[in-house]
Amino acid sequence: MKPSLSSLRWAVLGCLMLLAAASSRAQVADYHGGPLDARQHGYQHGYEDGYESGRPSTLSNREQDIRNQRLKARGNGYQPSFGSEAEYSQGYREGFDAGSTDASNGVRSRLEELFQWKDPNFNPDRSHLDSSDGIYRDNKWSPEHVAGDIGYRDGVNAGIQDRNQHRPYRPRQRLAWRNGNHGYDAALGSPRAYRTAYRLAYEMGYQDGFGASR
Repeated sequence: MKPSLSSLRWAVLGCLMLLAAASSRAQVADYHGGPLDARQHGYQHGYEDGYESGRPSTLSNREQDIRNQRLKARGNGYQPSFGSEAEYSQGYREGFDAGSTDASNGVRSRLEELFQWKDPNFNPDRSHLDSSDGIYRDNKWSPEHVAGDIGYRDGVNAGIQDRNQHRPYRPRQRLAWRNGNHGYDAALGSPRAYRTAYRLAYEMGYQDGFGASR
């Protein structure tokens, strides 16, 4: 018996919905592997800030309130080169909520997925040949933003590696931190300023990847 036109339509619609959902998940996870729209970019930055906000700590309630106020006052880091401010802000809010929830619940899977290196064999301690860095050159983002994004990502992965291999907490012993130049290009200006921003972001990412309290 031939399927009815109505059932075919529903089947096609169901397939399209599944594909759209899969595509959305892939775009968020594939932050450094391809084109990045404003919402995806905002989502990652929001997740990073939300993860910091939701991380369990020994802070008093007053100190926690001050930290959260500081995060809010810092803003979402939007720059016109990111694209639509409305879409970026929407992604940031979604990411902040997700990061805060994950940190509070001790969930690490989304953190590891969002900031993982595109190539699992890549390691900035051994090589700077990271093809995914091209996204920064193409979008002409600020030096501080490039250093912050790449440094945080490298730190997260290094922290995860050391945690999984039961190594001690040692971000400043990693060659990538000491060099501080992954992703640097002469067009970005002062290598010293880049190194400073990279190292700061690297240590923040390492803490999140390793699981230590800030």
